[in-house]
Amino acid sequence: MDFRPVRLVLLCIVVTLVSVLAMSTLGFAQFPAQDPGEACSRAHVKKSAQVKQYLFLSYKDEEKGMACIQILRDRKVIFRRTNENGGWFEIGQPADKDNGARMIPNGTDITGRGHPNMIVSAGTGGAHCCLLHYVFELEPEFKLLATIDGRDDDMAHFADLANDGRYYYVGADWTFAYWPGSFASSPSEAITLQFSDDKNGGGFHLALDKMYSLPPTAREWEHHLQEVNAALKEDALQSEELARPLWGTVLDLIYTGHSDLAWEFVKEVNPKAKQGSNPTLADFCSILKTSPYWRDLEPTIKDLPLECANAKPGRE
Repeated sequence: MDFRPVRLVLLCIVVTLVSVLAMSTLGFAQFPAQDPGEACSRAHVKKSAQVKQYLFLSYKDEEKGMACIQILRDRKVIFRRTNENGGWFEIGQPADKDNGARMIPNGTDITGRGHPNMIVSAGTGGAHCCLLHYVFELEPEFKLLATIDGRDDDMAHFADLANDGRYYYVGADWTFAYWPGSFASSPSEAITLQFSDDKNGGGFHLALDKMYSLPPTAREWEHHLQEVNAALKEDALQSEELARPLWGTVLDLIYTGHSDLAWEFVKEVNPKAKQGSNPTLADFCSILKTSPYWRDLEPTIKDLPLECANAKPGRE
């Protein structure tokens, strides 16, 4: 029997998975248009907005799958990004019923610095990835204040959670995308970010007080354990079946202020979950330490197990 066709199919599958993972990891910068002038052609202007002395223009060529965002001052381009992967650019934040986003007036101060801001969101095109949000500060001088990589979260947006004029970024941490198996089974965690100033110019960091929740009740704890045991009985690969009930629960406990309970949960799960090819706590912590929010999380970690403390950041 000639196995070459089978090997070719397997190779194509591997290449496809690697490409999708690369898009998730590397973000938007890998898809700029080779001809920015064509991507930003006047014929493809889709939306414009004048904010202060700045003109924001978004472009989309549906036929060729190209998109562009330009910001002009005194008719001169001072900022430009392009895409030729079927992506898009959105000026401002319009209302969106699908993700619960409310419209934010252009020029609204969303950082709390007392200056007008402008939001531009960008999508790469491709399979469920990736989303970026650019936050510009328009006064006292124009600058790109922050770039938030939403990765696989197409629901992320800015929100005034308490209706008090303070804005937060609500999204998810997708560091564990495609771990330990398919994207559909990989755990993720809801996050809330707020802007804070620092010596490096400031940035968006975890708003841990907004993410805190009460510890699970005894009934909830038992329910999570039962979910893990049920997953172990499935015929599919254990590592994938365990991803959400086990590691998703651990991730949630860590992000909601109960890292000490996260380690206890790992100890209590069915011993079979720790056998064979299933990921270990060290594997989990190696991925966790690659999160862009690990620097915010690390000071909150309690009773860090030795195998987690010794885990090196990285992904196999």
